[in-house]
Amino acid sequence: MTRNDLIDTIRKAAAALRTTRLSAPAFRQQTGVTMSAIYRHFDSWSEACLAAGINHGLTHENLVAPPKISREECVAEMKKVAALLGQRQLSSNEFTRHARFTAGPVIRRFGSWQEALKESGLEPCAKAILDTPLSVDECVFELQRVANLLGTKTLQPRDLRGHSGYSAHRIARACGGWFKALSRAGLTPTPNPNQRLSIERLADLFLRVVVDLHRIPTLLQLSRRSGHAPDTLSRNRGGYPAFKMDVIKYLLASNGKFPKDVLGMLRAELTRLTEHMPPDKSEVNTMKEHRQGRTLGFRGFAFAPTSEQDVVQLFGAVANELGFEIIGNRAAFPDCEARRRMPAQRENFIKCLIEYEFSSRDFKRHQHDPQGCNLIVCWEHNWPKCPVEVLELKRAIKGLTGWE
Repeated sequence: MTRNDLIDTIRKAAAALRTTRLSAPAFRQQTGVTMSAIYRHFDSWSEACLAAGINHGLTHENLVAPPKISREECVAEMKKVAALLGQRQLSSNEFTRHARFTAGPVIRRFGSWQEALKESGLEPCAKAILDTPLSVDECVFELQRVANLLGTKTLQPRDLRGHSGYSAHRIARACGGWFKALSRAGLTPTPNPNQRLSIERLADLFLRVVVDLHRIPTLLQLSRRSGHAPDTLSRNRGGYPAFKMDVIKYLLASNGKFPKDVLGMLRAELTRLTEHMPPDKSEVNTMKEHRQGRTLGFRGFAFAPTSEQDVVQLFGAVANELGFEIIGNRAAFPDCEARRRMPAQRENFIKCLIEYEFSSRDFKRHQHDPQGCNLIVCWEHNWPKCPVEVLELKRAIKGLTGWE
């Protein structure tokens, strides 16, 4: 129906009921037009009535309870809609779109949509069948069957695709979670991809696999033999090539006793990685115009910082006044090694490892280890639960000379 057709129908319904105030239930009962047809052209029932020049709703004097729909009327309406669609399967949404009333009264009458379908001699739609809750025994049997088919003692949700008629979501919902479902089936969960291991542990795993294979392993080979997810060995370390470089450098620096062939492989792989490793994007001069922040006017800084590099420059200018002596900056984490003046004793200093960030939340986004530094120096502190002490320059410089 078009917008004008609906306006015409609203006026005719009001005229037939001899009223200038029309409610949505009375309109549906009089015309058989559902609210979904109204909402295709109007934002609300009141807007539709306003367009038709009719008041919406009922006055308090005329407010009466909507007529109750009997079980027989529900069954008759469901059969009529099914015949109209030419199918025996019927969903509650399809019923609401084509019936004189919504599926709500039907569900209240029968207790559930499934019971109403049984009473009407109809069948649930395919989606409703898939959404039927499974029993725990069905889930356990299916997980064990797929695990035996794949020859594994652990499963990931994606392993069910193509091997099972059940989705991982249905199984997890029935068992209270995916890991609980695996436990019930006697299977082990997959390794945690977000697990962060020490460089010592990673180097030991890598060396054992190299010795076993007599060659540098691929990421998949290392993952299978170490029992750790690929992300633990790759993405969490900046990629697999970067992971191999870090691990091999650690092994060579540890002065461990390796077989000659293993030592040769490690050195050759490190040389290859060094020659083919792309330059750090942060070191590439893109020649883009520097984005300016708001006007700052603090000493020699015309604008507020907009990047991590700006934070480095600003901190270097005020470090001494804030009680720090910079020993040196570097590209690796943490960015800076400094000495921090103790408040109670002016000439006593302690070692302080600093990580520069534009905002404190960037520390979390860059997946830095909170145990690896003592202080985050940033322009904006936007991480309330930060586990590391934060020095917010935006506030710190307000107490220094030159701030107006």
